Amino acid sequence: MSKTIIDKRPALFEKTDCNIWTDPYIGLQMLKMHLNPDFDGASRQQESVRKTVDFILKYIKPTGGLLDLGCGPGLYTSIFKDKGYEVTGVDFNKASIKYAVERRHNIKYILGDYIQEYPQGKYDAIIMIYCDMGTHSDDDRDKLLKNIYSSLNDGGVLIFDVFTERIVCDKQETKNWEYAPSGGFWDEAGYLLLSQTFHYPENKAFAYQYNLLTDNESKHFIVWDRYYAEKEITDILKDTGFRQVSIHKNILSDNNFTSNNEMFIVAGK
Repeated sequence: MSKTIIDKRPALFEKTDCNIWTDPYIGLQMLKMHLNPDFDGASRQQESVRKTVDFILKYIKPTGGLLDLGCGPGLYTSIFKDKGYEVTGVDFNKASIKYAVERRHNIKYILGDYIQEYPQGKYDAIIMIYCDMGTHSDDDRDKLLKNIYSSLNDGGVLIFDVFTERIVCDKQETKNWEYAPSGGFWDEAGYLLLSQTFHYPENKAFAYQYNLLTDNESKHFIVWDRYYAEKEITDILKDTGFRQVSIHKNILSDNNFTSNNEMFIVAGK
């Protein structure tokens, strides 16, 4: 079987046939990272989760329907369910949704892509945590925001976090080879991995490109991180129809996440 390495700079928001969240093996590794309480690699540490929940509770109704977009294994949905909310979680990592369903049968979980198959229903609060909004292209973001706005009840609130422009202080363009003869995060067998980071300053985006080579095949992944200026994200939300938009920083302590330079946005309908 022929193997191809694609090491050119990707087109802006280019997508590939491979996805780290839907790949069966990598999806399981992502679940393990989600569930590691001392690691920020897929979900934030427990202390940060608690601080995030406390922050969200200040801005949403004390009861009602809550939708968690990109819910992972249900770290946030479980807490909100315990506080009396009617909770729905959506994610396209099959391993994470399977874990979430087995853990809590009284929460509605949907396995799917919330960009292409946005969940039906009306909600009082919608959350997107861990900078998920920045993984989408501008077109997909706009499509998602319109669906979110339409699905919120009057007085409903969208709360999410994105990277600020200061992420450029933490990131730079890089290229690195990794050899794992006994397997690891990317494959259970031995593999060679080419990792590349590309910066698109005019579009406020980073691309993380991965070429995975095993004995049997090659896979090509691209993950995007879009960052925002405060006025930019505020204007985007107001153009969508949101009436009240507020920016909140320094909600969380320093961590080993991709960057400490994130901001939380509260947008009211």
